[in-house]
Amino acid sequence: MNDERSKEFENPEGHSDKHELSLLEAFDLLVASIPPENRRRRELFVLRSQIEAQEETIGEARQMIEKLEEVIKKVTSPANRIGTYLNNPAKETAHIVVGGADYYCNVDPRISLAKLKKGTRVLVNEAYVIVGDLGFETAGPVTKITEVIGADRLRVGSEHGLQSLILQRSAELMKATLKVGDEVRVDPNYRVALEVLTHPQSREHYLDDVPELPWEKVGGQDQALQAIKDAIELPLIHGELFEKFQHATPKGFLLYGPPGCGKTLIGKATAYNLTKQLREKSGEDMKEYFMHVKGPEILNMWVGESERIVREIFSTAREKRREGYLPFLFIDEAESILGTRRASRYSNILSTLVPMFCSEMDGIDSLHDVVIILASNRADLIDPAILRPGRIDRKIKVNRPNKEGAREIYRIYLTNDLPYDGALAKEAGNIGAAIDRLIERILEVQFARRDENKFLEITLRSGRKEILYRSDLLSGAIIASIVERAKGMAIKRAIATQDDQGISESDLQLSFVAEFTENDIFPPADMTEDWFKLIDYDPENVVKLSPVRRDARSKSAPRGGVI
Repeated sequence: MNDERSKEFENPEGHSDKHELSLLEAFDLLVASIPPENRRRRELFVLRSQIEAQEETIGEARQMIEKLEEVIKKVTSPANRIGTYLNNPAKETAHIVVGGADYYCNVDPRISLAKLKKGTRVLVNEAYVIVGDLGFETAGPVTKITEVIGADRLRVGSEHGLQSLILQRSAELMKATLKVGDEVRVDPNYRVALEVLTHPQSREHYLDDVPELPWEKVGGQDQALQAIKDAIELPLIHGELFEKFQHATPKGFLLYGPPGCGKTLIGKATAYNLTKQLREKSGEDMKEYFMHVKGPEILNMWVGESERIVREIFSTAREKRREGYLPFLFIDEAESILGTRRASRYSNILSTLVPMFCSEMDGIDSLHDVVIILASNRADLIDPAILRPGRIDRKIKVNRPNKEGAREIYRIYLTNDLPYDGALAKEAGNIGAAIDRLIERILEVQFARRDENKFLEITLRSGRKEILYRSDLLSGAIIASIVERAKGMAIKRAIATQDDQGISESDLQLSFVAEFTENDIFPPADMTEDWFKLIDYDPENVVKLSPVRRDARSKSAPRGGVI
């Protein structure tokens, strides 16, 4: 009988439980087995509340113990390592590098080996098993490519082979076009190039777009343009004749003359027209690559930095030639970086910069590689090692425009579609002829040898004095500024009168006077060295320069620079 009640207590339903009863559940079964009239039943209910409270306390303590055990496990577990994935040499085996050491390791089955890419970061446990994919690193050291080796390897570091490294390309760079001089970001283990960086602005400052610039848009320089065509166009367009006569093609050219007369414009026009003719002759889709390098931008206070920039410029030009471009290297203000090595305050820099430039030029065979054009206001200050035959083979003088040249330049800027004032605007049937007559009247006044046009008095070493007039210092840039001033006057007049008036002859004449009166574009009287950039006189023969002044503050004898 007692055994039966015991079995009923263990399983009152008559079936086996799949889980062990808790203390409260067992206590409730015990209480339920006691008849309601039993006086002990109330005492058991009081005891149950105490057991329930102890159960809650034990549960909370158990949870706290579990949390503490989890914390202890975390703080005592070894750290996972981070490696760089390189490849998978065998099935379910990965080749990684951790801390500079290579490992062949297993991969957690939950990690898809096929989805891992070369160069990605992987999480490695204490058994050196890959347990996580962290993707590509977003930071890291930056270095420069010095050589592209094959399709998947790069040489980076010093250009002279010191402390160089061979890197693999990451999966993201396998199809990228990389070249010498590009900057790449490397993984912390220095094994994989992860990302090619865009060139900073300091490296791209010398690039300049070439507009559509036919020869007809360069006015007043017929002699210089013909010399350019003979020196540059003929060797490239008729290369077979030069080869037949065994005539050496020149490497470089010097455009020298006063500022504002179109040296840069001629350089861009040369790039546009020459490339156009080569494109028409060969039928290839060739495009010009005009590198406009301003001399002072190369000078750098850090040792070796200027030389590095020169090497980089020539390397870029050669690389563009291999890509199918026709590179034009136009160096403006060449005397600032290629000057006589003893005649400059940058003599320490020039003592190595000039030989570096000569070395790079010697590595160019002819115009078919790179077209080098130097521009300078003071060609006499350029080092003779640069100007010798075999490097800069042609020296082309860019003169100030004469009256006929000024007429051509005015006609380029005074187009038929501009609004003109008075009777000129009424001659719409033959507006071109009317503009030509307007320009002729302007030139008669501007080129007149009158006292109001006197601008500069020069005293020569022989004692003779010469007067330069405004027309003697005229340039294409000044003419462009005169036309812009006239446009501004016409606009202000149209706003004030609410009348659609255009450019008048008076606007152009007043603009001409204002351009020379303000002297914004001319140096002070005592800056004789700067004046020599503007006038075609030998500095050895000039004793004194005296700008002619007519304002009320300068009625006394003009002060001038004495040499």
